[in-house]
Amino acid sequence: MNPEPDMTDAAASVALAPKPSIDELLDACEVSSMDGRHREGAEQAEEVLLRPGVTPTEQAYARHLLSLHRLRLGEHEASVKEGLLALEFLTGSGDLVRQSKLHCILALAFTETHLNETALRHAVSALDAARACDSPTLEFWALSRAGMVHEALGDPQYGLELGRQALALARTLDDPEARFAGLNNLGDACLTVARAQLAQGQSASLALQEALALVEESVQMAHEQAHSFWEMIARTNLVSILIELERYVEAREQAGLVKGLAQAQSSRYMELSNDAQLAEIVRAEGNLDEAVTMMEAQLADPDAEQNPALIIELHKSLFEMHKASGRFEQALAHHEQMDVRMLDMTIQTAGLQSQMLINTIEIEHAHHEAERSRIEAQMERIRAEELDHEAHTDPLTRLPNRRALDRELPPLMGDERAKPLCAAMIDLDHFKRVNDEYGHATGDQVLTAMSNLLRAVTRDTDLAVRVGGEEFLLIFAHTSLEQAELVCERLLASVRTYPWETIAPGLTCTVSAGVSQLKPFEVVSEWLARSDAALYEAKRAGRDRVSLAPA
Repeated sequence: MNPEPDMTDAAASVALAPKPSIDELLDACEVSSMDGRHREGAEQAEEVLLRPGVTPTEQAYARHLLSLHRLRLGEHEASVKEGLLALEFLTGSGDLVRQSKLHCILALAFTETHLNETALRHAVSALDAARACDSPTLEFWALSRAGMVHEALGDPQYGLELGRQALALARTLDDPEARFAGLNNLGDACLTVARAQLAQGQSASLALQEALALVEESVQMAHEQAHSFWEMIARTNLVSILIELERYVEAREQAGLVKGLAQAQSSRYMELSNDAQLAEIVRAEGNLDEAVTMMEAQLADPDAEQNPALIIELHKSLFEMHKASGRFEQALAHHEQMDVRMLDMTIQTAGLQSQMLINTIEIEHAHHEAERSRIEAQMERIRAEELDHEAHTDPLTRLPNRRALDRELPPLMGDERAKPLCAAMIDLDHFKRVNDEYGHATGDQVLTAMSNLLRAVTRDTDLAVRVGGEEFLLIFAHTSLEQAELVCERLLASVRTYPWETIAPGLTCTVSAGVSQLKPFEVVSEWLARSDAALYEAKRAGRDRVSLAPA
């Protein structure tokens, strides 16, 4: 008979075991990051921050690592908070290496929360710091993040170019993580380009084949490295590519592997994304009713609330499938929910910016009482910017107004990097009839809906302005006259097919557009006058059409 262990002695032994030092904890936290054990790494970083006697340098290092772990866990707000706190110290310390790494983390976190302009600033800062300390590895990460940001900004081709530069650099480095990220990120960028091509009715074969080759290489590399987190991410991208290639059996096999990896990682976030991919496979195979059932179940899962973007995608897919099946009432319900969720996400994004500023101010106030006047001045500047924003925003449509146009257009015209520039004058046809027959309240709803349709066809680099009344102006950067014409044709089609009857029974609306391209040395008034003349020509020719100004 074996004697029972002495539990008192065992407990005493554990109690007497020395705690790891702060340096040991930080080293373990970094190893957790490399191994993809982000929940464990976050706990290790937080333990460092709670240790008595932790130095400011150690705090900054721990917050840096915690920012990375929170990012990988999908906790973007916490990632940004910790990253900004760490960056505050590191900027003063002159540590360019950690500054570049932190800027990369923040660029990705802000991209994930759709704060793309802020993300771009961090990506540029990461690249500047990497080149200043002459680190090819850091330059790779900065290029990679810059490519992802440009993709999010609606410029996938430039994002692809940066991604190729990053991968070429990664292949020269003895750094498995950089090579994996370069392969996987470029593969994802190729998939984005392919989807855009398919949406425009173009062949996406080359982009999809490139994406497939890159992601398959990243899957093989992750598997060889026995890095389950990398493998889970890469196989998730592989499933998306296989769906686009209509190789559904292989897609289902890969999704099953991802499911197992997500469960092993205790990543509920990835499990939910994986379930959505499986439903998309079923949908792509033509089993709409089964796909609807799967997606409805995913929406009912309480954990889905942690991924607002996924919920929006589910509502969008359900809307499309119900509509295709003739279940219009259910389709409308999902479309309405999609709109509500998108609005919520917009509000949360704005709240995130405010919260980050508040957090930063609170920390500075606690640790830098002497800087109170600087913080108050910063707040006054922000309030002034808000007032300035209101002064330059149309209160009904929330689009920039003519005052904003007067301020933003001349610098844009002088920026050679933004050219070619095109201007499109957009005017609602017979809008007076809408006000006369349906009332001005309905007219306001039409203008609000129109502003949303304009936003849908413009990028962050473009400018959509309410000039006055029912007239709008679109300024397209990096756009030829032919490209601008295509965008306007898409706009006219979206206005033509918009469900105006949901605003008022029997209501229909169309728009006319006049487009001109900026000539060398042309002044604003002459350029816009040519767009106006082209608009008049579109009206004269019967309305609901696009007219181009003579070159």
